[in-house]
Amino acid sequence: MYSDFSDELRRIRITLIVIAVILVFVPSGSNVTVDHNYDDMSYQGSQFHKNLVPLGNGYFGLFTGDTELVEDNQMKIYFYDEKQNKMVLKREVNLDTVELAEE
Repeated sequence: MYSDFSDELRRIRITLIVIAVILVFVPSGSNVTVDHNYDDMSYQGSQFHKNLVPLGNGYFGLFTGDTELVEDNQMKIYFYDEKQNKMVLKREVNLDTVELAEE
């Protein structure tokens, strides 16, 4: 009984050793390149921002834009209904097309 068990363990051990030797000596096809020049890299991304603007009477605006793209400034105007606890998007305004009123 024990001889069958020990024979099976011996076969498993030999198989694992053969697999390990094959994995060590057979070259894999992947090349790994590590670049340590972190000082030379600089972030060139855009500066995207979002600002919340209170407009009164349950209305507020979400101002979004990009500092590099002057034409991409928008405001989404929302209304918050306290009774139903819901936010409703009322309209989207492109701020480049809005004319400012003089006081």
